Amino acid sequence: MTAWDLRTFARALGATLIGIVVVWLVTAASDEGQLTAGVRAGRTLPLAPLCSAIGAALALGTARVRDETRALEALGRSPGQSARAAAIGAALPSILIGLAIASSSVIDVSGFYPRAPRGDVFVYEGGAFSSPTLGVRVTADGEPHALEGHGTTTDEGLPRHARAAAAAATAMAGVALSLVAARAILRVSLLHRRGRRRRRIVAGAQVFACVLLTLVAFQAAAARVAPASLAMVPPALLLGVALLGYRARHGHAG
Repeated sequence: MTAWDLRTFARALGATLIGIVVVWLVTAASDEGQLTAGVRAGRTLPLAPLCSAIGAALALGTARVRDETRALEALGRSPGQSARAAAIGAALPSILIGLAIASSSVIDVSGFYPRAPRGDVFVYEGGAFSSPTLGVRVTADGEPHALEGHGTTTDEGLPRHARAAAAAATAMAGVALSLVAARAILRVSLLHRRGRRRRRIVAGAQVFACVLLTLVAFQAAAARVAPASLAMVPPALLLGVALLGYRARHGHAG
């Protein structure tokens, strides 16, 4: 990577991380409170791929970066080569999040599989009320105490391979959306305004379709009408299309 690539990589990575932090804070401010970090992560991390797409677009969409890219293009460097570093930097958090989801049962993946809420259950035993659904035990003096072992979430009640599907879909969607966003900004030569506008419309449609179909697949898996692995199909297809697009036009201005 050149120095310009490293700066672009860092900008995309930073923008994506800031987006994820903002989503986390908004989730924390709007939830019912007293949630474990794993549950809150499960509600935030499904939006990580969108943060990756926004991070790539922000890193490449400033006037300064466009001017620098025009100069590089005049020297013979294709827009696709200039966009690659931003795509990698923006996709990195989603890849790491996917690995974390796959390797840690602390992260609650039930947020990927929305279901109708169930009523909380309290059981009176030993002079106190215990709620396994809330993970608290309320003693006679009204003091709530966390139930031992409740801090670690499980995948009970979720579809088979729910965690693996959520992890793979998050990682692939992060890479795919980052590539599509970066390509929409710079893949077509900056000297061709009409082609750039058309590319952005197509990219927006691709992102919308991928997000919508992935959401439907997760809901279908939660309702037990489709396997959890179906959620990996839309991001995998978009990733394939994005990679083929980069490969087919490598070295060309578009």
